[in-house]
Amino acid sequence: MPKVLTDKQIAAYAENGFLSPFTLCSPAEAGTMHDRFEDMERTLGEELQKRFRVKAHLPFPWLCDLISHPRLLDAVEDLIGPDILCWGSSFFTKKADDPRYISWHTDTFYYSFDPAETLTAWFSFNDATVESGCMRYIPGSQKETAIHDFFPDANNLAGQGQTARDVDESRAADAVLRAGEVVFHHESVIHGSEPNNSDHPRVGFSIHYCAPHVRETRFDGATALLLRGTDTHGYWDPDPMPKQDFDPDCIQWMLDYRARFKAASAQKVVAGVRS
Repeated sequence: MPKVLTDKQIAAYAENGFLSPFTLCSPAEAGTMHDRFEDMERTLGEELQKRFRVKAHLPFPWLCDLISHPRLLDAVEDLIGPDILCWGSSFFTKKADDPRYISWHTDTFYYSFDPAETLTAWFSFNDATVESGCMRYIPGSQKETAIHDFFPDANNLAGQGQTARDVDESRAADAVLRAGEVVFHHESVIHGSEPNNSDHPRVGFSIHYCAPHVRETRFDGATALLLRGTDTHGYWDPDPMPKQDFDPDCIQWMLDYRARFKAASAQKVVAGVRS
């Protein structure tokens, strides 16, 4: 029996490749996290997403608490099973009146997991509306093979400018979220987002989960946090846990891992892999 999702929601995720919205916490609780996020950016003097990618949670105890929130893990368990690893997370943010966007793409293009069965929980720190550039999905596209081309653009937050070919935007569904809500998506579903044309920022935090039978094929020594259940396969080494915000050891771990991850993804592009 599912823990927090209904059978209908689980079936919708399997059919569409995404599920939205799921309420994780109240808007007030999300607002407190948004305040902490803004404090972190003021401390850094730059956008968090420029440095804190791939394992953005690692240097911050409060973000580790977020990725391991019991209600969130209950929903993840309903979708991928009782043994849960978190291998990564990244901030994706747009300022008010921000022309930046994310082109239509699949995460599978950028990854090389076997099997291709990772789950992303995209948590909204504040309201994500159509006007502010909420996530958009092509329902059912995870069942197809997406071919990608490359169109580098300074305003495209997709790192390689990867763009899925021949996307029928008439099928697109907007994942409008209130602060504290989550949209779940399968790595192979086509998704993207438009510029932020609103007068407020849009702050999202993508958390990446998988079951232990999923493994990283591009390099040895992949790491993750076991958040629930048992590591039944041993494909993932453990990540460290932070002792404080901006934990220096965890920051270095994150930066080193991100460099390996980016190099492997760039090599995949050089090799001409387009799906």
